[in-house]
Amino acid sequence: MALMAALCDGRWLHPRRLLAYSKIFLLVASVLGVAWIAGLHQVFLPGEGALVTDFVNVYAAGQAAHEGNPADAYNWDSQRKREDAVRLDASREKPITKDTGVIPWLYPPVFLSVGWAAAFFPYFLALGLYSLIGLIGFFWAMKPLLPPYKEAWWALAAFPGVFINLFSGQNGFITTALLAAGLALLERSPVAAGLALGALCYKPHFFLLIPLVLLVGRYGKALAATIVSAALYCGLVWFAFGSDAWLAFFHGVSTTRSAVLELGTDRWLGIQHSVFSMVRVLGGGLSWAYASQMLVSAAAMLVVVHLWWNRRSSFEVRGAALAGAVLLISPYFFAPDQVLLAIPLALLARAGLREGFLPFEKTYLFALALLPLLVQSTFAHGALPVAPLMLGVLLLFCWVRGKKEWRARRNSNPQPSDS
Repeated sequence: MALMAALCDGRWLHPRRLLAYSKIFLLVASVLGVAWIAGLHQVFLPGEGALVTDFVNVYAAGQAAHEGNPADAYNWDSQRKREDAVRLDASREKPITKDTGVIPWLYPPVFLSVGWAAAFFPYFLALGLYSLIGLIGFFWAMKPLLPPYKEAWWALAAFPGVFINLFSGQNGFITTALLAAGLALLERSPVAAGLALGALCYKPHFFLLIPLVLLVGRYGKALAATIVSAALYCGLVWFAFGSDAWLAFFHGVSTTRSAVLELGTDRWLGIQHSVFSMVRVLGGGLSWAYASQMLVSAAAMLVVVHLWWNRRSSFEVRGAALAGAVLLISPYFFAPDQVLLAIPLALLARAGLREGFLPFEKTYLFALALLPLLVQSTFAHGALPVAPLMLGVLLLFCWVRGKKEWRARRNSNPQPSDS
């Protein structure tokens, strides 16, 4: 009973303990990071090559653009040859004995501009700049969303999603920075918010929900700026790289759907964390996977739309629900994408510190912070995929908190009686 009571009110997670946990995790992650940079990981993972992260995919696609044939980045065979060449060069001509396969270029040509810029530099310098700029942008954009306490900064720095994204060379920092900046600017500078949110078109499966919530939330200026800026970004890339890159992208959509979602190989299903993948990993067929994804996506969209339509919910609740739903409605996302969870963690913590935490909410937020670390091993060991379940609980907390806020506002502004 005492344990249940502690989990319910979250009194075990006081600021001093949170600060201590954050510092311990930062120390451990930093030691592992230094060892990784020094190449010691090859003792345990021989043949991997030095510092070859998923960024090799971005760099190789940028090389295709430099060669004057950006559409070739969407050719899996050509992309694999370029990636292998980058790995070999990064390992200083030492043979890479492990077959890492191809990391196919699945992004619209908008993100190809990042690879094009990176390919101007040697691989290691490009990787360092890409990681540093992304990390700075992430912390800058998250600043307005954090609770105004030093412990919040320590917790953000120690958030496992940060290290997983950093060590994998993925673009989660960019995605999170754009969404966080859009949310932070939405009320005071809707056009600037739209410019940030429009850039999320580089990841269409995360972008789809943005115009909808701006529409139902009656943020007309931000909606217009989002749509116009997204079209402008796409137009500029078309002007720079030509129409062939766009044609190759759209032509490859069916191949991507088949290889990433439908083939059911361990390689792809083992690194995805969506509802679709959860059903497939548990033995469900394609029809069940698609139906489950559509059903959960519809429910998540209804929750978010209702919260944004009413606008009686606080900014924290609406922003947290949107960030969680962006992940939940996607048929595929990967562990580094969960750096996006920094947004609902920060916003719900801020709401809880201001208005009081819901029962079990503080304990849940601590578990949610550990989710990126947990999902790194759950699929690999055949355990139950937990990410969709945790995201569903996130929306449930947002809904309950939203209802609580509505009742509080109604009670503070009672309707006058006829007498």
